[in-house]
Amino acid sequence: MRPISLLLILIGCLWSGGCQQTRLSFTQVEAPKVPSFTAPTNAPTLAKKEFTPLAPPEVISLSDELSLHLLPGTPSQLVGIHLLAVSPDAPYENLDIMHTALQQLSVKLANQHDLPCIEGLTIHPSIHGLRLSLKCPASALAQAVDVLAQSWSSDAYGELELSRLKRQLALDKHIRAFNGSEIEEVWADKILGSAHPYNKALNNRELQQSLDKPQLLALLEQTKAKSQWHLLLEGVPQVEDSLREQLTASLSQLRAQQRQRERFVDTFSPYGKQLFVIDAPGTVQTQVRIGYHLPMGLDDQEDSAFACEALSRWLGRSFSGRLYFDLREQRGLTYGIYGRCFNNPMARILKYYGATQHQHTGAFIRGILDHLALAAEAPPSEAELAALKTSQFSLIALRQDDPGHRIEDYSQAIARQAGSDAMTARLKRWQTLTPEVLQALAQAHFGQEPVIVIRGDLARIRPDLEEKLPEWQLKVTWVD
Repeated sequence: MRPISLLLILIGCLWSGGCQQTRLSFTQVEAPKVPSFTAPTNAPTLAKKEFTPLAPPEVISLSDELSLHLLPGTPSQLVGIHLLAVSPDAPYENLDIMHTALQQLSVKLANQHDLPCIEGLTIHPSIHGLRLSLKCPASALAQAVDVLAQSWSSDAYGELELSRLKRQLALDKHIRAFNGSEIEEVWADKILGSAHPYNKALNNRELQQSLDKPQLLALLEQTKAKSQWHLLLEGVPQVEDSLREQLTASLSQLRAQQRQRERFVDTFSPYGKQLFVIDAPGTVQTQVRIGYHLPMGLDDQEDSAFACEALSRWLGRSFSGRLYFDLREQRGLTYGIYGRCFNNPMARILKYYGATQHQHTGAFIRGILDHLALAAEAPPSEAELAALKTSQFSLIALRQDDPGHRIEDYSQAIARQAGSDAMTARLKRWQTLTPEVLQALAQAHFGQEPVIVIRGDLARIRPDLEEKLPEWQLKVTWVD
């Protein structure tokens, strides 16, 4: 190296205060800010409208394990046909394999049957439910139900390409790893606990790699054996006796075996101030998950479920939620920060989630924690509560007006075994909610330390985390 070049490098190091020892600059912490809901000058007055839920569907028992539900029609004038299997007492095991097999089977069914609407078959899986849906003319109703019932027959799976099925499962695994969704696997492990049945129900990689026809058929029979069956029909005002007999005959093969019901005991225990980090060198963003594992006691089911929904919406609804307003609109720390309540039969999780650049990581997490503390310290204003109620009633109305959301919400209610008056009770709670009650919910549920899982470049964000969150212990974790 020429002497002049070496001299310039040394001078550069001296001017910059040293090579490789220069401290990175991180965003400072600020006190949390809450939005103002003062109406703009000359803004039109919002018309007040009392929201009422839809009338409950008519439910007809076809057998001990099979019910027929008649729901309102869809705008397309086609009949919505949904065959729903639910397992309220335990999660479906290896549902990811069953879902992939059903997707492959749907192509086979479309080629085998002279029923044009069969090409629109869609599969909707959830941890306690699996729904097959079609939209067909009323004249094809009986044939469509028969095809849906046949999709659960062991004969239908005899010609599936298992090699293709296994390749698809492997591809899905790689896609999840590539797009950073591995944080959701770690989040589930931490927020539920490693021993929770939900964490054992999916991603059985050994079975996915060794899957053969006997194993697939055994999984099919296992899924059928633990299911209760519901046929949901949209746009059919009544079912004549002859049609009812046809539907019952088609679905008779789905009769479940006697199920053994085991009471689930939740053993989750909070971690204290531990911050779990998935180290992802080279990433420019930090993904953040913060939340609470809420109790599932039988005495306070409705109270806990409402608290989960209300707190997720108060702080985490987009645009007018406190977290979005402050951390995005005021401070520019994120493109979005949201809250969600996961209300499942065996777990109730309150979750706040978003992403930030590495230089904002400490301030972003600190900002969320400060808002959780503020929610417990002081009630919202009457104007903020009114905005929250307006947003919630609007959301419920929109979901009821949309056929896809309406059938999804109804299916989830069946899986949770919610009563027909559950929606009315939920609306009454929202209507009577006061600022003091909302603050009391925050005090009751934000009293313990939340579970925090993040994914980012640990080498770059560690100094900031240690400065902004000195009382939190960083614990590196990963996906097994």
